[in-house]
Amino acid sequence: MFYGPPHRLIAPGLARVMGEGWETARRRDDGNDWVLVKLAAPGVVHIAELDTSHFKGNAPGAASLRGVDARSADVDDPASWFDILPRTRLQPDTRHRFPIPPAPQAATHVRLDVFPDGGMARLRLYGELTEDARVTLSARWQATTRAVQESDDE
Repeated sequence: MFYGPPHRLIAPGLARVMGEGWETARRRDDGNDWVLVKLAAPGVVHIAELDTSHFKGNAPGAASLRGVDARSADVDDPASWFDILPRTRLQPDTRHRFPIPPAPQAATHVRLDVFPDGGMARLRLYGELTEDARVTLSARWQATTRAVQESDDE
C-alpha cells in the first residue's frame, strides 16, 4: 500500500478515477509489488480481467497471476503455486481481458504480481466453482434462506 490500499482492486463496479484503484510507488530495487486475494470459494479461473483504467503514467508494464489450492497445499510454500497467467505486457488506461487456457487445477488464492509496480484499477477473475464448493455454497445458501424465513415467520 502506498497511495491506495490493495483491497480497492475488488471493489464493486468500475473505478471512476485513479484514486479508486490500487496505486503503488515505483520501487528503486529489483523487487515488485504484489497482492494476495482469497477467493470466495475454490474454483478454476477461465478469464482474468486486469484493469489499468485511469493509470496513464503509473500503470505497470506487465503482470502475472499465480494460484494455489490451500485445501491441499501450503500457501507459504512457493513450490505449491501454479501459473494462471504468465507475465504478460499491459497497456496503460486499458481494461485487459485474458482468456485462461483450461487447467485442471482449482485455486483458493490468487496472487497478482505487477512489474515494475504501478497502479491497477480492478482485478476480476471469472470461472467456475469446484463441485464440492458448489455443494457447500448451496447448502449454506439454503440454511441462510431457511433461517431468514423462520425469523420472518416469528
